[in-house]
Amino acid sequence: MIEKPMRHLPLLAVAVLSACASKPADWRADYYEVETAKPYADVMAELELAITEQNFRITGHNKIGSVIRQRDQIDFPDYDTLQFCNLTLARQMLEIEPAAVAWMPCNVAVRFERGRTRIMVHLLPETTQNPSLDDFARGMNDKLRKIVDFAAEN
Repeated sequence: MIEKPMRHLPLLAVAVLSACASKPADWRADYYEVETAKPYADVMAELELAITEQNFRITGHNKIGSVIRQRDQIDFPDYDTLQFCNLTLARQMLEIEPAAVAWMPCNVAVRFERGRTRIMVHLLPETTQNPSLDDFARGMNDKLRKIVDFAAEN
C-alpha cells in the first residue's frame, strides 16, 4: 500500500512552525524612530550635540539628500546619516563578542518626509545567545534612544 504524500503535510507544517517559534531571536535588531516638527537643520545640530554628550565621537556624515540634489540638479528631500563610536564601549563589546563588529559604528539616519523630520537609529540586538552581550546592548540602546529623543525634543 502506498501512502499519499499530502497526508503528512499537516504534521510536517506543525513541526516546522513549532521549531521556528521556539528559537530565540539571534542577532536580530530593531529600529527606534521618532518624528518631530523641529526643523531639519536644528535636528542635525541637536544630534551632533547629543552624540558628543553621550561620549561618542562622530566618525562620518553622509549628506545623501543634498548630494543627490546637487549632482542631479533636482528637488530632492533631505537625507543624512551620522556614524559615531566610543572606543571604550567598542572594546567592551568586542571583548564580549568579536562578531559584534558588524554593528559598528553606531548609525543614526535623518530624513525629511511630508513636512516632518524623522530620526531613526539601529538598535543592537538584545536577544542573542550571549547574556553578557544582551546586557551590554540594553545599556547601549538606552544611550541611542536618549540621543534620538534629545534631537527630537522641541
